Amino acid sequence: MLFSFLSFLLVFSAILVISAQNPVHSVFFLVLVFFTSAFLLFLLEVEFVSLLFVLVYVGAIAVLFLFVVMMLDIKITKYEKDLLFYIPIGGFLGVIFFLEVFLSLQENLVPFLPSSGREIYTDWLSVIDSLTNLNVLGQILYTYYFFYFLIAGIILLLAMVGAIVLTLNFTQKAKHQFVFRQILREKKNSMYLVK
Repeated sequence: MLFSFLSFLLVFSAILVISAQNPVHSVFFLVLVFFTSAFLLFLLEVEFVSLLFVLVYVGAIAVLFLFVVMMLDIKITKYEKDLLFYIPIGGFLGVIFFLEVFLSLQENLVPFLPSSGREIYTDWLSVIDSLTNLNVLGQILYTYYFFYFLIAGIILLLAMVGAIVLTLNFTQKAKHQFVFRQILREKKNSMYLVK
């Protein structure tokens, strides 16, 4: 019951992210998407990834989005008639996507998937010696996917630099320092007596 409610809330808030007219409201709905997905992962007993969702996505990226949206002074545009043209196309692509997902989950369509039946025999030694989610995630992330991990860090760095560049205001009235000219000044030209 709780899983179904959180799934419905996740899908509903994800739809509101792309359909809200105010960009600040879109970012708030995006934060709600991240929180509900973190709760869903917590219900699935993937605690570490759930905490990562809250810390990384909500704590850093969504707050960065919110500050960028609030600082950029984005004009709120009304829906135009041209936007209504894309609704049937998006609906058609969504139906195709859900049909593809439904067909790929059929067991006879993908023959290399194991059967969904329960095994009678339980290997208790493998249950006792099994690794935790954190150990498995760390081993896989830092051995097989270390290149993608570094690329993700570079992308986050570029996003942070881009947000800083977007919020800078370059005006003509701003005072600038010319370090080379300051270094070349002589004592006789820079010091004088005021009477």
